[in-house]
Amino acid sequence: MIISLSVIICMLLFTSMVSIVYFNKKRIQTFENRIYKMLLLGSLFGLIIEISCFASIYFIDLSSIGKSIAVIINKLFIIYLLFWEILFTEYISYISFEKNEKIAKINDRIFKRNYLIIVIFVLMIIFLPIDFYHDNEYIYSYGLSTDLVMFIGLICIIIDIICFAKNTKKINKRKLIPMLILIVFMIFAAVIRSTYPGITLVNSAFAFVTILMYFTIENPDVNMLNEMSKNKELMEQGYEDKYNFLFEMTQEARGPLVNINNLTNALRLEDDPKKVKDGLLVLNNLVRQLDFSINDILNISSLDAQKIKVVNNRYQLDKLCNELDVRIKSELKDGVKFEISLPKQLPELYGDYMKIRQILYSLLLNSCQNTESGNINMRVNVIERYDVCRVVFNISDTGCGMSIEKINEILSATGSLDKNEIDNLEKKEFNVKLCQKVVKIMGGNLMIKSNVGEGTDVILTIDQRVYHKEDNSILNQYENAIINYRKVLLVSQNKNILSVIKKKLVDNHITYTSLYSGNDAIDRIKAGKKFDFVIVDDEMAELSGFMTLEGMKKIKGFNIPVIIMLKEDKEHIKEHYLEDGFTDYILLNNLENELDRVIEKY
Repeated sequence: MIISLSVIICMLLFTSMVSIVYFNKKRIQTFENRIYKMLLLGSLFGLIIEISCFASIYFIDLSSIGKSIAVIINKLFIIYLLFWEILFTEYISYISFEKNEKIAKINDRIFKRNYLIIVIFVLMIIFLPIDFYHDNEYIYSYGLSTDLVMFIGLICIIIDIICFAKNTKKINKRKLIPMLILIVFMIFAAVIRSTYPGITLVNSAFAFVTILMYFTIENPDVNMLNEMSKNKELMEQGYEDKYNFLFEMTQEARGPLVNINNLTNALRLEDDPKKVKDGLLVLNNLVRQLDFSINDILNISSLDAQKIKVVNNRYQLDKLCNELDVRIKSELKDGVKFEISLPKQLPELYGDYMKIRQILYSLLLNSCQNTESGNINMRVNVIERYDVCRVVFNISDTGCGMSIEKINEILSATGSLDKNEIDNLEKKEFNVKLCQKVVKIMGGNLMIKSNVGEGTDVILTIDQRVYHKEDNSILNQYENAIINYRKVLLVSQNKNILSVIKKKLVDNHITYTSLYSGNDAIDRIKAGKKFDFVIVDDEMAELSGFMTLEGMKKIKGFNIPVIIMLKEDKEHIKEHYLEDGFTDYILLNNLENELDRVIEKY
């Protein structure tokens, strides 16, 4: 009796603590949560009633009216056990068939009749006899009422096992844990009861499983979901900014293409050498603009943290722009307006804050000096890739403009700085030509587009390291706490193959990241992203599967299995790929079966 009471009191304390934690937060009312609430409250109630059962038998004279009180309390406890068994079976049935809509509907119809089933069993418990055993060593109840509940419990466990057996692969493995532990506990409790009738552990087993379920059910709280919702909104804002910027840049790239086409058609018919020479200058400038848009802005595969000179000065773009806004507005001529446009999300960066600010100030000051009326605008856009950020400053004005000769003279200014330029640099007196030199030394690029009398566009791009704050958001804590979290990195440029693999992974509850470029995959691993294994296509543009593996192996601490996808004509040399360092291979002519094999293995 003392052992039983000790276990029951411990379970009551633990269940109370879990209840306080659980009900302390607002939660989304999913089907699982509704069942769990009833199981949790039921366990608290059942543990209290079980203690009352011991007291009713121990302290009340069973030959008097006290026996009637003991009968009522003990039958109330038996009814609770019936309730818990049926409710837990309903939970097991739900998680077993929730993915199968047809069976789920049948299941719903069955359990809508639960109330009728429970009422019938409750009436049977009330009218069936119950007796008590009480001596100095043991206290327990027995009779047809207790036998009925034990029989129903056995039926429920059989149903649970059948549900799991039919849906083992479809059920989240962590949700399998409470069921397995319940079976083990029930067997253990039955063995103990048969040897020592006074030690009853069935309800303590129910309480322990209920506590365990707190960590296995889908259990989102409202605060976490609100945090995730805010995070989603910020991400969508960031995507919108990037999408609009990339759309503008693609339009910018189309403009020079059209002009190049028109100009080459015109030059074909031109006989005047001077006009041909002037046309070639314009053509050269258009090609330079197109090359700048494609390679210096849109080509994000060139973003590499190792190529950036590390300057450990942290700065924020919005603060830098606010400083420039104040300084430039004091330099504006009457009738000229100045505006700065920033995206909604800006990362904090590492870089040479002072030089970047002075370059921008000089470029803006040049626009102020050459703009008598109209507008001067500076737009800032960022392309972030892992721990690197390409910052694009676009300064446009409605000033007097520049000739192509002047533009070429400025953009051809490269190399080291002479003494006068260093003196000007130290005095922070830049001009546009000096800006071009300094930008090149810093690893950035400058592009000027201008027409005399129409205005000038100056685009500055510079790559900077991203400063990552220690992220303790609820979203990240939740992601890092997911049990059995599995993730695969897919690298292929074949959309059909990717489609088949993605479907197979989703069917097996495996998350994935898919990329088209081997360079992107290497950078993703460099950035510290964790994957269970990598599937890479053998034949890809830029980097082949083998070159991608070689790049990954150079990363310190890399030990992720890499699986190569091979076409039928390379099946005879598949072993050579294993010798080259690949962990395994997938034969594309038998893709479905090969994926099953790989998923099972890894």
